[in-house]
Amino acid sequence: MKDKYFFHHVNSRFFKISGKDCESFIQNLITNDIKKCNDGSIIYSCLLTPQGKFIADFFIFNIKGSYIFETNEKFYNSLLSRLKIYKLRSEILIEEVEDLQSYSIFNIFYEDNNVNLFSDPRNNNLGNKLILNKKIKISDSNVEEISEKEYHDILISTSTPYTPFDILENKSLLLENNFENLNAIDWEKGCYVGQEITARMKYRGLLKKRLYPLKLKNGTVKEGEDLIVNNKKIGTVISIANSNIFATLNINFVDELKKNNNILKINDSLAFDFLN
Repeated sequence: MKDKYFFHHVNSRFFKISGKDCESFIQNLITNDIKKCNDGSIIYSCLLTPQGKFIADFFIFNIKGSYIFETNEKFYNSLLSRLKIYKLRSEILIEEVEDLQSYSIFNIFYEDNNVNLFSDPRNNNLGNKLILNKKIKISDSNVEEISEKEYHDILISTSTPYTPFDILENKSLLLENNFENLNAIDWEKGCYVGQEITARMKYRGLLKKRLYPLKLKNGTVKEGEDLIVNNKKIGTVISIANSNIFATLNINFVDELKKNNNILKINDSLAFDFLN
């Protein structure tokens, strides 16, 4: 991979929420604080079920008082449907936006008159988010477009789930999947849908398992494969991108293991390094 590269989020979809009540409407639903989202800034957030289960994740940025959402097409229809259910008598307008393109750019300076450029709010190592109303134009021959698997590889290395592959709708819990470390949750903002369950897991220490980034040290493994140590299941492989792997592991087992080394040995033929 070259030093300068970008990923085109071809599966991103956009919509806009505007109107008199748009800020309060969004604030009462999402896990982050919409008041952080002023002109020129972007936030990352989620919508949950009342039971605290994941529905969708998205980026939000503000243009002249209207909030633009970017989400993966996998979650697009269910997210819009849920928002329209919550709309009730709120004075808002939800409109699809079809003329935007989304990119993640790394070590690239990009200048254009009609561009929105933000630092990725999830992690400083995830480059900049570039949103524009046309396809990117790169004239520098030293710039490479990376594949989705390569982008997923980068996300795993930073403990960032790639939600279309790593998260289950209506089943996954945010704290089990590192969202607390992705600037996706504001613990001071007050109530939102699913807030009670999410806060209870944090403050009562109810977390039993978590998503861990691993690098394959030796052996082979498949997505969905259970990881067994001494005849006891300690986790499950969630996704694989090149040699980087996401696995859900028992927290107590990992804590005990890391007291001695940074290697997860499953058996004589299969072992992983913890990435962090």
